[in-house]
Amino acid sequence: MELRQLEYFLMVSKTNSFTRAAERLYVSQPAVTNAIRSLEEELGIQLFDRNQKQAILTTEGQVFCKHVENIMRGVSTTIFEINELKNLNNGVLTLAITPIAGTRPIPMFLKMFKKQYPNIKLSFIEGNVPEIQTLLIEDKADLGIVILGDNNILLDYTRLGSQELVVCCSKEHCFQRKNSIELSELVNEPLILLTQNCLLRKLIIKEFERLNTLPQIAFESNHIQTIKSLVACNAGLTILPQDLCDTSLITIPLNTPVMIDIAIAIKKNKALSHAAQAFLDLAKETFV
Repeated sequence: MELRQLEYFLMVSKTNSFTRAAERLYVSQPAVTNAIRSLEEELGIQLFDRNQKQAILTTEGQVFCKHVENIMRGVSTTIFEINELKNLNNGVLTLAITPIAGTRPIPMFLKMFKKQYPNIKLSFIEGNVPEIQTLLIEDKADLGIVILGDNNILLDYTRLGSQELVVCCSKEHCFQRKNSIELSELVNEPLILLTQNCLLRKLIIKEFERLNTLPQIAFESNHIQTIKSLVACNAGLTILPQDLCDTSLITIPLNTPVMIDIAIAIKKNKALSHAAQAFLDLAKETFV
């Protein structure tokens, strides 16, 4: 059974004529007749009473017609919705993001994307980099915004740019007047960092390991705002991307700058939705 046959059937039932149906469909009458005959053979019933001057639906044909009308309405709705997705007039884009996705370029870019594609709904899933990689591999997210450094071979990465890490302290801390600082000066200071499974924390620990030492971690949290609040009340220091710091904190650059790279991650060989492809294309135009 083909959609073409159903279309021909409905037109004959509407016009009560094989000839008029063929004219409206811009096909030959034999094409319509053969399509209906093939449909009847497949169903094992007679759809039209051909003994009258008009093509009148049989009782079985009337039942069949009611269901075919529902089918064709569903097909029409489906085609419309697909076209809406293709034309980026509808759809949902699921983004998996890390706690550091709040660095200034990312929110600004999300605002730009939303302005250009206002009908695309953005849905966010927050997690650390390993969690985001799993979400992408299992097709539970369309795209991921991550820190580079622990890349998965099943994913492709498009680098968006770099962020400099800075030391953050309260306005009451003794470091508040420093113009720059050595990482080694933080060894005996209580640090407030993201949790152990966060890639940013791992990268910070590696920098200390280069000095053959480890920091003193006083607090850890999954939430950037919690970390900043603890620092603001002088409970310790933290190290964050420059753009995540605000005026409630004092920021001090490291003498030897430490950079992190931010990227969009995608599952390799994944067929992207039109919304996801538009997001990736705009990111490449904006950052790359």
